[in-house]
Amino acid sequence: MLALAGTALVFSACEKDPNPKVPTTDANIALATILPNPDGMTGAAYLQLIRDEFPQNTNNNNGIPIPYGGSYPIIEGNDIFVFPGYMGDSKNELVKYTRNNGQLSRTGTMKLPPNSSATNIVFASTGKAYLSMAGLGKIAIFDPTTMTQQGEIDLTSLGVSDSNPDPSAMLLRDGLLFVGLSQMVGGWIPPQDRPYSDIAIIDTQTDKLLKMITDKTSGISMPTRPIDRYSIFMDEKKDIYISCMGGFGMVKGHNAGVLRIKAGETEFDPTYQWTITGAAISGEEKTAGFISAIRYVGNGKAYAYINMPGYYKPGEQGHTAIADLAVEIDLYNKTLKKVQGLDLSNGFGVMLSLYKGSMLIGNSSAKAKGIYSLDIQTGEVSKEPILTTVGNPILCYYFEK
Repeated sequence: MLALAGTALVFSACEKDPNPKVPTTDANIALATILPNPDGMTGAAYLQLIRDEFPQNTNNNNGIPIPYGGSYPIIEGNDIFVFPGYMGDSKNELVKYTRNNGQLSRTGTMKLPPNSSATNIVFASTGKAYLSMAGLGKIAIFDPTTMTQQGEIDLTSLGVSDSNPDPSAMLLRDGLLFVGLSQMVGGWIPPQDRPYSDIAIIDTQTDKLLKMITDKTSGISMPTRPIDRYSIFMDEKKDIYISCMGGFGMVKGHNAGVLRIKAGETEFDPTYQWTITGAAISGEEKTAGFISAIRYVGNGKAYAYINMPGYYKPGEQGHTAIADLAVEIDLYNKTLKKVQGLDLSNGFGVMLSLYKGSMLIGNSSAKAKGIYSLDIQTGEVSKEPILTTVGNPILCYYFEK
């Protein structure tokens, strides 16, 4: 097995095995891919286990079909939780698969209400987890071991212009659950007259709403991306950073950006309001739109994909546009730098995952679909994919044990 750190050039010099490997007892990477139809709203998705042998070609012959258009699968220990389709076009259930001896088995299901748009899980303990249901304005409390629901937190009273605040990605810190509220109305965007960001804070000892906090001064809206659990994260200081979508660039007067809640605080930090929309990117001539994916790696550094409006071609829209640029982010100094060596990607394949002190970065360009290695110390990227995929990679998770 090859370690990724510092070996980007080695990967590019190796010849790929044309025959994808059949999972064995030492399969230690969960790989998920999606294959959209031309409309982008329908398609197929697959989940499988592979070994961390690079370079490698993969296909979906051994993949388990999973709902298309759901939130990215979430992994806890050896359990993989698969969400229903976000638009309610699949079975209304949360499904748990467990990795054992290199194989995946279906080990539990939990029935969900229709149109739940279940999107994110935060684990408080082995017997308690929180599931945000963006379609209903509620958070389910459940036992991830037995896959049984234990309770519910109703946030519908926090909705703006409707009775649903759209609870999205969440983070647990010091016994408090911080919940991004997208406040979408009439589709995927927040009210035009309200370029604000709302976070609900829940006391996990009582499972009661403590309060909702609102940033009204930055012009940044839509905190967290519903399908991306890493769009809200903590640094080593326990400061919380929230990537905000700004209505995906579709609402005049709304900006995408990054907000902060400092350690020990339960209010937005008024000294940190970083607007991403229109921001300059070092090494790139066009300006930023919104952060479509982000992964914090430490010491104030994150890697991300930025959706770039300047690269949209006539008729392109949404995830199907090849207009996402890989960047390195300095959160403390508020700078963006283009990652050299990667082509623009569509919005489906913008996966970011940690692996043995380095990063696996998905990319679905006009030339290739797959996963590259990225040295987080030097920013060097493999010259070609170290793992090719049939479809767009949305998950590549390394099991350390």
